[in-house]
Amino acid sequence: MRTTERIEAKTVQLRKLATETETVRRLQTMPGVGPLTALAVEAFAPDMASFKRGRDFAAWLGLVPRQHSSGGKERLGRVSKEGQADIRQLLIIGAMSRLNWLEPFTF
Repeated sequence: MRTTERIEAKTVQLRKLATETETVRRLQTMPGVGPLTALAVEAFAPDMASFKRGRDFAAWLGLVPRQHSSGGKERLGRVSKEGQADIRQLLIIGAMSRLNWLEPFTF
């Protein structure tokens, strides 16, 4: 079996697997989240019930600014990049591809 055929076969398997779980189906309703990203979140992220807010999940992924606050003065640094790098990269790629498909000034 050639490499291209194996990739196509695995893609079909992933798409089928992505329809079997309610969580994965719901994740795919978000713009920029496809079967691979949804399956990665389902497989590697902790149970979503353990996060009180979406910001908590973003912090787990490392998508929130690092804080350097002192003496009542809030200072936010760059994105912390802590947490699961693979899921973070997939979500960033999905978001960037979604933004590239939008018409200028439609967001």
